Amino acid sequence: MAEVATPRDAATVIVMRDAADGLEVFMLRRHSRSGFAANMWVFPGGVVDPGDGSLPTRRWTGLNPARLAERFGVDEHAVLAFHVAAARETFEEAGLLLARHGNAEPPDLTDPALLRLRQHLADRTKTVNFAAWLEGQDLVLDLSGLTYYSHWVTPSVEPRRYDTRFFIARVPPGQVAGHDRLETTDQQWVAPRLALEAMERGEMQLIYPTIKTLAALAQFDTIDAAVQAANAQPTIRRIQPHAELDDQGRFVRILHPDDPEFPSHLYEDSA
Repeated sequence: MAEVATPRDAATVIVMRDAADGLEVFMLRRHSRSGFAANMWVFPGGVVDPGDGSLPTRRWTGLNPARLAERFGVDEHAVLAFHVAAARETFEEAGLLLARHGNAEPPDLTDPALLRLRQHLADRTKTVNFAAWLEGQDLVLDLSGLTYYSHWVTPSVEPRRYDTRFFIARVPPGQVAGHDRLETTDQQWVAPRLALEAMERGEMQLIYPTIKTLAALAQFDTIDAAVQAANAQPTIRRIQPHAELDDQGRFVRILHPDDPEFPSHLYEDSA
């Protein structure tokens, strides 16, 4: 049997806005040369960096990691890491910065220093010390707007696997979302229902967790309703779908743990 890849911790952010016809989400189209989900429409997100969980307390606010440790099923250091990664990736991929200056002023996203940082974050050939950059700009991440929503793990047959925490976030006032033009090539605000209809017409390619997330969000008319439902969940369930492949290694189907045909016996020892 082929060795199963260990999933990397990651964070995904479902950025939302209330529109005239109801709730809309911000989606990005990944580059055709992406190593994961090429050409797919996704939410902003990425892997947790080693320094995310050790960001100095003076550089973040709006979060009590110890109180959320049980809900996340990890220690408080990891809770902070998931939130900081979510904020960092939202800035890198969507151009939205969940932060304030030390004097409580909102960031100016036209500031050349901010624009350069975003470019450097997206450029994998450059090393960015995010904590040092926040310090230099006197910026404090505001993590209060991130609501833990769901937990997805990539199927074991995939060569690149992620243990991903999904968050809900409201688009910050006065900020305009935009794709990075490096890892992503297009963008759109879309109602969850319309995104699913576009997929059925062959106009949008979506990966399985995105499909399931959009279907769940389609029941809500407002951000407040979605956030309330997220917070009302007694626990956040860890979901690892099962992918079936044919003899050539092509996907045949993906099964959710709630599907009658899901091979539960293969996952009895999983967390």
